Amino acid sequence: MASGVSAYLSCDRICKQFGPTTVLDGVSFALEKGECLALLGASGCGKTTLLNIIAGLLPSDAGRLECNGVVLDDSKARIHVPIAKRKFAMVFQDFSLWPHLTVGENIAFGLRLQGVGRAEKERRVREALERVGLHAKLDTFPGSLSGGQQQRVAIARALVVEPRILLLDEPLSALDAKLRDELRDEIATLIARLKITAVYVTHDQIEALTIASRIAVMNAGRIEQLDTPEAIYRRPANAFVATFLGISNILPYRRSADGLVIGSGEARMMVRRESVEVHRGVASKKSAWFQISASCERCRYFGERYEITATTSEGLVLRGFSHEAIGESEPVTLAFPESSVREILQ
Repeated sequence: MASGVSAYLSCDRICKQFGPTTVLDGVSFALEKGECLALLGASGCGKTTLLNIIAGLLPSDAGRLECNGVVLDDSKARIHVPIAKRKFAMVFQDFSLWPHLTVGENIAFGLRLQGVGRAEKERRVREALERVGLHAKLDTFPGSLSGGQQQRVAIARALVVEPRILLLDEPLSALDAKLRDELRDEIATLIARLKITAVYVTHDQIEALTIASRIAVMNAGRIEQLDTPEAIYRRPANAFVATFLGISNILPYRRSADGLVIGSGEARMMVRRESVEVHRGVASKKSAWFQISASCERCRYFGERYEITATTSEGLVLRGFSHEAIGESEPVTLAFPESSVREILQ
């Protein structure tokens, strides 16, 4: 079982099928109180289905889900605690605000369903708005707010009910790129400052890296790797993680008496694109650096530098950066330090 004694939220071998299709295949993880876990993966990997099982919107077919020592879902024991009794809150990608209600009324909606008294309700609404920096918008209608402000109202509405866990289902995907960048930082700051226990579903690598304290990289209904953002980026467990998160060069190699020989062999190594320097012609020899001769296939301007895609005579394709534009078919040398190389599992 993935959970430990101190785990606040734990999934143990959760499975889910829709007809003949296996969507979740034995997913396990343990989340401590105050942690934010990002479920990161492409469409169809099972991340939203897992979030819906945690929320109580779906029952699992097998496995066990616990929060703070209480079983919420266990098909074998015929336990499925309904969503209303889990005391979780969910933030959706489309905000789901009622346009005919003011900001304050939107936030108070969940408290009204809980039967919270008027004075307590008003106090908690004001406190929730203070948390997200919208205290002056209490009597404003959602239609007059920016997209970022609307999303903050949705988060305040989730927080006001004092949930045990905050669940976020791709909350930034409906926003434009600039607003998404701004709100991503706001959500990261808010979650860290309030020490909220959260599960955050996203397909966006940057969101996962900047918001979460740990990331679960999902693929075909399984977790490929669960670790801190830095560990997953610097030490991917396998080739899938290495290529899904960030841009990597995956190169075959073999060991010889003279060291590593790149370009042939059954083993594979990874080197991140940002570690590869690309030079015209033959570069000067650097100690403890690998150097590969190739031909420039494509040069793209990135502002402060150029991304170069190059192909070796053996057909290997590599990507790196140059400080100058390089023409198509020009001979180049790609160089990277031995310290940047990581041997990876197949």
